[in-house]
Amino acid sequence: MARPHVVVVPYPCSGNINPALQVAKLLHRHGVYVTFVNTEHNHRRVQATEGAGAVRGREGFRFEAIPDGLSDADRGKQDYGRGLAVSTSTRCAAPLRDLIARLNATPGVPPVTCVLPTMLMSFVLGVARELGIPTMAFWTASAAALMTHMRLRELEERGYVPLKDESYLTNGYLEKTVIDWIPGMPPIRLSDFSSFLRTTDPNDFGLRFNESEANHCAKAGAVRNKPTVRVCASESVSLLVVRVLHA
Repeated sequence: MARPHVVVVPYPCSGNINPALQVAKLLHRHGVYVTFVNTEHNHRRVQATEGAGAVRGREGFRFEAIPDGLSDADRGKQDYGRGLAVSTSTRCAAPLRDLIARLNATPGVPPVTCVLPTMLMSFVLGVARELGIPTMAFWTASAAALMTHMRLRELEERGYVPLKDESYLTNGYLEKTVIDWIPGMPPIRLSDFSSFLRTTDPNDFGLRFNESEANHCAKAGAVRNKPTVRVCASESVSLLVVRVLHA
């Protein structure tokens, strides 16, 4: 039987890259062949700060890079974060598809048997589906955060968001409004949700993008999150939610 080969594709920010790299190393330690995919920009940054050896890899663990679609001028813009999210979700599918084809044609490299993106990179699931490759999505925050993100549409339908006007940011509405109907979650104040909820714009990019990415988790063959990997006792709320997510 051929050695399993997982292609790990994190969103290009440290909050996704670092936990994804930890998971990749664990998989490699258990005999899985791993290809870890950075953007070309981050690949060059690592080489510049830590030397070429940092991305040279070793037996059964290789680093690859694909373009993120942004120019150097784009990286200096005030809305760089939004630009990166848009660019990765719309311009990275073809380079990833080409990379997987190249890996499958490389002598000595086992065929790709699973693709593992971090969420915010849900386009990867579509690429893998086209190629007939199983997927697993990695949500790098807590399971509780995943569940609240997946309920954004319902929060809107029930009239909690977007906020009616900017006075709702300071009039106690966020602190006094308790959400007690999310499966597996104890009652939680609206002020404890992610900050991108604090908008009066129904078309706010952060609201739409995060809702879409969270719900794309359901399209993966499996979902993992940091607490299920680390199993910390302090994450009791998240572990409670994990049972609901797996129900």
